[in-house]
Amino acid sequence: MSNKWICKLLSLATLLISYHVYVCECQDPEALPPTAENCNGVFISYDFLDRRKGFPRVKNVTAQSWAFNATATVLNTGKDVLKAWKLFIGFQHHEILVSANGGIPFEAGDFPSSVGNGTTLVGNSLPDLETSIDTANDLSQIQALIQIAGTQFGVRPPAIPMPKNIKLVNDGFKCPRPSVRSEYFSSSKHYYYHTILSYLRS
Repeated sequence: MSNKWICKLLSLATLLISYHVYVCECQDPEALPPTAENCNGVFISYDFLDRRKGFPRVKNVTAQSWAFNATATVLNTGKDVLKAWKLFIGFQHHEILVSANGGIPFEAGDFPSSVGNGTTLVGNSLPDLETSIDTANDLSQIQALIQIAGTQFGVRPPAIPMPKNIKLVNDGFKCPRPSVRSEYFSSSKHYYYHTILSYLRS
């Protein structure tokens, strides 16, 4: 085989390897937003994923239901264990929560639950979040991932039905206003709220 063909094959192999690494990085389940990487306290986020037009189909925009999916995250990036975390999500579009794997509504009763004025979620299987120091950065112990499914009304595409606010309501924390960002993952656009929370200092 000539040197010319060998060079072409090596170039093709390098291209395929580079593409494979790129795909793996994009689908890394432990990939965190850059702001989370720089957090020294608790990082929380709300990630709107998708929606589907519900039944019945009506002409009145405000009465039209949309099934939606979202993910909320509470990540302990501090040096102390976060005991009994409580995450407030300020829903504002007449949302009805159908399920929340990884969390349960605080004092809201069973599903489905009307949460149009906001709701506080607490951990069921993981109420306390350990520290990265004591777990060798094991995300399964330091992060609560809440997979939300529900119904909301009146916000048709391209508008995005985001909450008014998200905040940690545990004592001893101060919460800046969340910022809204959008990013592309695997050809679909995700919108998410995120905010960094830090311990109150005396």
